[in-house]
Amino acid sequence: MELLQLGYFVPESETKRGAHHALAEGLAGLDVGEHREPLVARSIAAIAETPAEAIIISSEALEGLLRNRQNTQAFFNRVRELNLEPKLILFPRNQPQWINSSYADTVKTFRRSDSFESCAFGFAQSPDSRFSRWIELAETHGAELVARPFSKETLRGVIPEFLQSIGISSSQFRDRAVRRNEAVGPFTVSVAREVLRSLGKELTWLQARKCKVELAGYLRQNKCTDSGYCGLSSALARRIEEELRSDNDVFAQRAWGKSWADVFAADVTEEFTPNDFEMRRPDWFTVRRLRRAIEKMRAFAHVILANPAFSVAAPWNDAAHRGGLVSRK
Repeated sequence: MELLQLGYFVPESETKRGAHHALAEGLAGLDVGEHREPLVARSIAAIAETPAEAIIISSEALEGLLRNRQNTQAFFNRVRELNLEPKLILFPRNQPQWINSSYADTVKTFRRSDSFESCAFGFAQSPDSRFSRWIELAETHGAELVARPFSKETLRGVIPEFLQSIGISSSQFRDRAVRRNEAVGPFTVSVAREVLRSLGKELTWLQARKCKVELAGYLRQNKCTDSGYCGLSSALARRIEEELRSDNDVFAQRAWGKSWADVFAADVTEEFTPNDFEMRRPDWFTVRRLRRAIEKMRAFAHVILANPAFSVAAPWNDAAHRGGLVSRK
């Protein structure tokens, strides 16, 4: 309500954290499924009817959706059909820290099971790791690009940074608490990774979600919840930074008129010690608890796989499709 009073309309969200994943997918032309279609329809209708001068759509799914040319074209076409001028607000992060966080997040949600090093090297060599692509994308589609560094200094102040990027001071709001997704630890990563490896197949979106929720509940109940996963070593971090230095500097000069190292001074000098159990073997007690957790979760996963309600063959139930990795039919 406070944002609306300032002329900014925030559509209805499907999550507690206020994300607009279904709306982003719908605007990009994806099949969101019958169960989410009413939400998307209500949101688009509300956007068309609101007298607000600006609309805020927040979704990490856009990072994946806008990799796909068809999805990208559909998204910007739909935005302009709603008589809106697009502005992309991007929070670039130093890639080693970004990879570390992203890996833990995708593993805990049962969406990948490769080793951290395999993930890190693959990502560092992919176009997705290069922020200059956002400059090209914005120029191609006539969108304004606003980049705010997501660094160690701004880690706890992302919300104020976002508000500032749209011309609002956070001091105007009563509730300025920053809510971030909780980062998991090496125990959680190991359980999810080993279970998915043992299944030998990719899970549907519903299957993966069920497993994620069950694992979180099991860890809480058995007092195994952990945090602070790190797959990085200092040497690996420096190697990734060197691989991406040229593109990073080009982007930083365009966005901020500085070198990448100047903007991310504390990040590019950060030291790392990996705690991934594939790199640092845990003690015998942790190994025993780990084995028990994997057995419990593997049994649960087989029950989920046997339930046809979670294996529906539909685009909305395909994690890759929802992430923009599969072209629209």
